[in-house]
Order: sequence, then structure tokens, then C-alpha cells
Amino acid sequence: MDDKRTHRDLLPKDVCPSFVMKHILTASLDEVVFDERTHPGDGYAWCLKTCRDVGPDDELVRAQSCRPGRACFDGPEA
Repeated sequence: MDDKRTHRDLLPKDVCPSFVMKHILTASLDEVVFDERTHPGDGYAWCLKTCRDVGPDDELVRAQSCRPGRACFDGPEA
């Protein structure tokens, strides 16, 4: 298998700037993903606005949901 997907490849390009994940601090977004995951990192994420795994809108912080259209999204609307 010659698939060289990285965590950066799995991170949505329009993710909120307040989205942070442990993988950014402990590993690298350029680390190759060898399994079949469809989301970046190891699942540990939080919002810089709340410093918790729940955003200001009381919804869970996830790469797939911290994007334009979410009430607390803080970034350019694509």
C-alpha cells in the first residue's frame, strides 16, 4: 500500500481557528496515517474559547463540526 495520507490531509481546510487537538502538540500533522481513519489526530480536541471539549455553543468539539455554519465559528466564511 503506497497511500501516504497524513493527519493534515484529514483535517478540513476550513476548520475553526479555535479548534485545537492534542496531536498538534504531541506529534505532527505531517505524520503518516496507516489505518482507515477519516478524522485527524487521536480524538482529543478542545476549543480555545472554552478550553474544554465543548464549544461556546455547548456542542462537542470535532474537526468535522468546527467549521463554517456553526454558531461559534470564528474564522473566514468560505
